[in-house]
Amino acid sequence: MIKAMFEHLKGRSPHYIDEEKMKQSAVMIALVEKDGAYEVLFEVRSGKLKHQPGEICLPGGVREPGETAQENAVRETAEELLVSPSQIEVIAQLDSLLNIANIKIDVFLCKLHNYSMTFSKEEVEEVFTVPLEFFYQTKPEVYRNQVKTIPPEDFPFDKIPGGKEYPWRNAYRDIYFYYYKDKVIWGMTAYILQYSVSLLLNEERQCPDR
Repeated sequence: MIKAMFEHLKGRSPHYIDEEKMKQSAVMIALVEKDGAYEVLFEVRSGKLKHQPGEICLPGGVREPGETAQENAVRETAEELLVSPSQIEVIAQLDSLLNIANIKIDVFLCKLHNYSMTFSKEEVEEVFTVPLEFFYQTKPEVYRNQVKTIPPEDFPFDKIPGGKEYPWRNAYRDIYFYYYKDKVIWGMTAYILQYSVSLLLNEERQCPDR
């Protein structure tokens, strides 16, 4: 009887605890071929947007109900860059990021074919590219950001050891900065880039004949 109780757990794929409460989103590292080499496409967010106006980001956005992560990434990229999904050749899904705002960001790598630097002016101020080689050769500046736990005023301190003197652990998050010409690529975008580039480099080292 006890063994049968747990039979449904066999072969189960693990998920994040409270994943259903997370906001789901996806971004695309879109590669554009220029002069026989790849460049990474970036957007400058429109100044009319409510969140993070004027910041540099990768194509992407919030998931719609019923979408897979890849469908999310492809749709947002197509909408923001005014391209057809057929122009987006998804190479692979890379690793995901769970940020401090409890947003799960799935990251994809693609080749963008026949792209003429178009974009939706509703969401994007401008687009630009940076040679992929730049990220291979350039180490970002790193700043360590401290994230503190600040309980609300009605927190039941009397129920926990130490009360108001409880030794909360502080969390730390590295903030990355890349500088390319007059562009500053920083925050989550730089964080995703530095990790994903290291992943690509590791893959290349494992497959030297590629």
